[in-house]
Amino acid sequence: MRKMRGVAVILGSESDLVQCGPGLRLLGEAVDSGEIHLVGDEIVISSIHRDHDETIEYLKYLHDYWTYNVDVLIAGAGWANALTGICDSYFRYSLRSEKICVVGVAFEDKTNPENTRAAFVSMARVPSTQVIYSDDRGGFVGPYGFTRACQYAIRGGLPELTIPEPRPRKSFSLDEAIATAEKSD
Repeated sequence: MRKMRGVAVILGSESDLVQCGPGLRLLGEAVDSGEIHLVGDEIVISSIHRDHDETIEYLKYLHDYWTYNVDVLIAGAGWANALTGICDSYFRYSLRSEKICVVGVAFEDKTNPENTRAAFVSMARVPSTQVIYSDDRGGFVGPYGFTRACQYAIRGGLPELTIPEPRPRKSFSLDEAIATAEKSD
């Protein structure tokens, strides 16, 4: 008998919920059929920009308390969408975890397509990211993208995650920084 997949969901803003209806219903059906369990039986709303400490505490809670019961975290946000990359980075670099796969969603801004593009690029262009942000039908963007992200979380083949080597912090004196910058000119 295979282990039931554990799925958690975090959204950056309550306003993102309007793009989640069909995907959340799909998750509900998968819970009812016994395909998955929804971690904590909740959808968490937590802004990495406005509630940084609480968001990090939630990620730590997922890792520490639910270590053997969380396989996938669906993380979705709009506009700058730092949430998905920070979730993945925190699991890999801070917690040194290969356990929880982050599936990222960029929510649409119907009044400004540039904000939608920024949300996707912010998620997809993080160096060394292991966030799953697309499938064979394209990026996980907007309501349809959220539904496809939920489908992936339920039945997708999860990748083998790795713990990358951190990049050490460097410090330069002002003169050293200027000299280094001038070498690049």
